[in-house]
Amino acid sequence: MISSKKQMKFNKVHYAVFCVVFLCGVLASFTFFLEERRHVNTDQKAMGVNFTEKLSDAVNQYKSELSSIVALIQSNKGEVSSNHFSRFAQNLIKTPGIHLYFAQYLPAYKKYDYELQQQILLGIPNFTIFPEGDRKEYMPLALVYPDKIPYGYDILSSKNRDIESVYQARSTFTLVASKPSATPFISAGQNDPVDTIILSAPIYLPLDARSYKLTDNIGFHGIVGAYFTIDSLLNLISPTASQGLVYRIADISSEEPIWFADSANNILWEEGHYDTHYLYIANRKWRVDTRHIVSVWKQIHWTLVITSLLAFSLLAILLFFYTRKLSVTYYTALNAVNKRIEVDELTGLSSRYHIQQKLNELIKCCHKDNKQLATLILDLDHFKTINDAFGHELGDKLLAKVSQRLLSILPDNTVIGYLGGDAFLVLLVQGDNQDMPSLDIVAKDLIEKISQSYFIDGLTLNIGCSIGVALYPEFGADAVTLIKNADMAVYQAKTAGRSTYHFYDGEMGRRFARNVRIETRLRRALQMGGLELHFQPKVDLISERCVGVEALLRWEDEELGVVSPAEFIPIAEQTGVILPLGDWVFEQAFRHILEWQEQDINVPPIAINCSAAQLKRVDFLPNLLSLLDKYQVDPSLLEIEVTESILIEDAEGCAELLRQISRLGVKLAIDDFGTGYSSLSYLKDLPFHYVKIDQVFIRDIIEDKKHAALTHAIISLGHNLNLKVIAEGITNMDQLIMLQEFGCDIGQGYLFSKALGANSMGSDPMIVALNEQEGLDKL
Repeated sequence: MISSKKQMKFNKVHYAVFCVVFLCGVLASFTFFLEERRHVNTDQKAMGVNFTEKLSDAVNQYKSELSSIVALIQSNKGEVSSNHFSRFAQNLIKTPGIHLYFAQYLPAYKKYDYELQQQILLGIPNFTIFPEGDRKEYMPLALVYPDKIPYGYDILSSKNRDIESVYQARSTFTLVASKPSATPFISAGQNDPVDTIILSAPIYLPLDARSYKLTDNIGFHGIVGAYFTIDSLLNLISPTASQGLVYRIADISSEEPIWFADSANNILWEEGHYDTHYLYIANRKWRVDTRHIVSVWKQIHWTLVITSLLAFSLLAILLFFYTRKLSVTYYTALNAVNKRIEVDELTGLSSRYHIQQKLNELIKCCHKDNKQLATLILDLDHFKTINDAFGHELGDKLLAKVSQRLLSILPDNTVIGYLGGDAFLVLLVQGDNQDMPSLDIVAKDLIEKISQSYFIDGLTLNIGCSIGVALYPEFGADAVTLIKNADMAVYQAKTAGRSTYHFYDGEMGRRFARNVRIETRLRRALQMGGLELHFQPKVDLISERCVGVEALLRWEDEELGVVSPAEFIPIAEQTGVILPLGDWVFEQAFRHILEWQEQDINVPPIAINCSAAQLKRVDFLPNLLSLLDKYQVDPSLLEIEVTESILIEDAEGCAELLRQISRLGVKLAIDDFGTGYSSLSYLKDLPFHYVKIDQVFIRDIIEDKKHAALTHAIISLGHNLNLKVIAEGITNMDQLIMLQEFGCDIGQGYLFSKALGANSMGSDPMIVALNEQEGLDKL
């Protein structure tokens, strides 16, 4: 129901709607105006960028032509005639406006000879280098195109306006550009335009050409130059690039800018907005200012701006009369939506959102009245199996039946909600002047009654449930914590075999927190290189020689300290970290084999434990082959230990994989034999080479006759099947003597050696003895 106070608001809401819509029209019009202005500015900037890029392309074209001249002279080792130069330049230059020249380096003592030579070559009887004056070295123009450039002009003369660029090109070994100046090599008047750019590139000859060419002591032969005016440069640009655009260009390489091109008067630049771009010409920096010829205001489409305001005004008037009815409809729909948020459609129970709100309210009441509150999560067992077998529609019907049964068997004051999937939440609160009901009895009763048969669509279905319980205030002071802890407890109940219940306690929380911490730190250790492989020798019990080593993982964390493999390996298997961890172990084992071989250490075969998850990967064998090829390791130096569980989970697929591995030459061993669901069939059919007796039998072999008998039986069985038997965990001589009497082939344990670091293998007595024996065998 809508209150009278809200009803009064409805009578005024249409005024608010009118104002809002009209303001939206104003805002839309203003937005269109801003967008139009932005579009104009963007277009202006894009045209300026295009103009600048075209300008850069034109300069690069000139630079390319200059580079071709440089290549011509260098490839001919400085021997280029005037006619050859002119023909080459004429064919090279595709656009007018550029003048090319070559100024040859000339030491002072060669000046006279050079002038005589040029009189003959050029046919100029009175050829002299000018401007006159004695200098330590000269650089006269020797090759020019077109012929308007005067031969013999010395660009090292102090009268050369571009002498600074000449020295810079020579010293930096790179192409340089001059600042804008008047036309070079001729006298300039005060009114001559400063619009000419000179590009200069040095010529250095190779060593084999220096002895008979005019060069300095480092092979400098002269300067190739090209000069052009800004007008000729602009003529290379397409007229469309500057259409509707005005521009001005300045050289800003020095403190004072030199403006040398302006297509508009200065008033235009002062009045309007313009964009500035920068262009780098060799060692010079140019500034290019561009803007539209007409102002921004004249380019805006005002029709669009005004039309939007009129359209919104009309819409505001129409909505003014319609809003009241719309408001009533809205609140009616809102009430319906609120109901759907609070109640789950499928089960008819409180939704996840609503029951969490309800739990927070109950926590506040229990805190106020000092009462207890039990949070139970009920999770159906094997519900996914029913979904997969009969479809989700029938699964939904089963959830609805379970919900009805919960409502029928729990007291009326119990809060029941559906969390999603196959999980339900039950909240039990201690009644007034009453003790908390026995939660063990409640949980057992729930499991018993929920597990009774359901008749749906002609099918009789049976499904069990597991329950996790978390109590307030002992194990949670808010809804999130209570639900999280109850979820941990139901996970523990499922781990314990399902169809049971479990109460959350502090130890469980600490255990879960440590497991999460171990997983996080283990992933970091993998990335940061915090893990190590140690190697424990395996000894022939008859000759007492080392016949192999087993790779064992060791981890010492900065925060957790030393973490036992017995603790972090199961966590790695549960979380999937075992896959990258297994890849790392294989990679490190192969790397260590290669390192030992490079150090001339003969190490026997290395045994690597392989998890079930690794063997199930379709790329296990390709990865193994890739490592063998990458490190060029003999497969006989590798042993793979697998547990019995993988053979039970996927006997057929695993059997074929093991056969393929065995055909490579890799030895196979069954690890922890006798501790799992041992089956003798795979011992007979599969290509195993070793059976490994778990240390749980060896540890008590002296004190426990049953362990001794089992160990003896396993050894006899292995020998009858032509398998060698390995005993692990040998710690004293009595165990060794008994195993020798039983005929055990190989042993390992602290009696012989602890696990060694990779760097200690070369100094271990057993490995040293093995290497010495290998040497004797070779002799």
